[in-house]
Amino acid sequence: MQEQPLVKAMGLGESLILFGIPTLLLYTATHIGVPTLTRTTGLPAIVSWFVCGGTLVFLPLFVAALAFYRMEGNPWKLPVMLDRFRLNSPSWQTLGWTGLGIIAIGVLTYAIIAIGRAIDPNFSPQPAFMSVKALTASDRWILAAWLPMFFFNIFGEGLFWRGYIFPRQELAFGKYTWLVHGCCWWMFHIPFGVALLVTLVPIIFITSSIVQKTKNTWPDIIIHTIVNGSGFLLVVLGAIE
Repeated sequence: MQEQPLVKAMGLGESLILFGIPTLLLYTATHIGVPTLTRTTGLPAIVSWFVCGGTLVFLPLFVAALAFYRMEGNPWKLPVMLDRFRLNSPSWQTLGWTGLGIIAIGVLTYAIIAIGRAIDPNFSPQPAFMSVKALTASDRWILAAWLPMFFFNIFGEGLFWRGYIFPRQELAFGKYTWLVHGCCWWMFHIPFGVALLVTLVPIIFITSSIVQKTKNTWPDIIIHTIVNGSGFLLVVLGAIE
């Protein structure tokens, strides 16, 4: 018989701590790490973000997910790990909800940006250090700098928050977990500024609700990968401006 992973309820206080610490790390990376690294090394700001965000925020989230998994008393056994982090193969229904989520997020995010630019033509959800243009042949190395950060961004957040924390929150908050979790995840993005906070509302709360409905972490990983990855690649490869 396959071992069952150990899961304990997580209340609001512990939730705020486990989201609050990464929020402080993100603030350190964006407001101290990026400008300091850019100034001292001459690296493009976007690359400084890849380095600081990856090493100070997303790699620690990935490591924390595995560390807390072991602290629960779970074994290093792949079936148990997949079960605990809810990484079992998604059903067609789960993939269907994921697809609908991507469409809804795309439409609502576009609408928010359009409204924002109608109010203020200079409205931009991205912080200045995340601004990027189509890369020339000599700048393609930036893609190599992006890939490690992107991996740990997707799987660090996915495993720690949706895989480790979400099931524990469900034991405490029940059907309202998506809302509590979404608010905590939304708080994490405060260091990026108000414009991005407003723009992120659809992806944060739609993704959280789909994760709860499907009891699976893959929708988060798929949505996060497509939304974050496709936008960056389309810009740097010159497909869109």
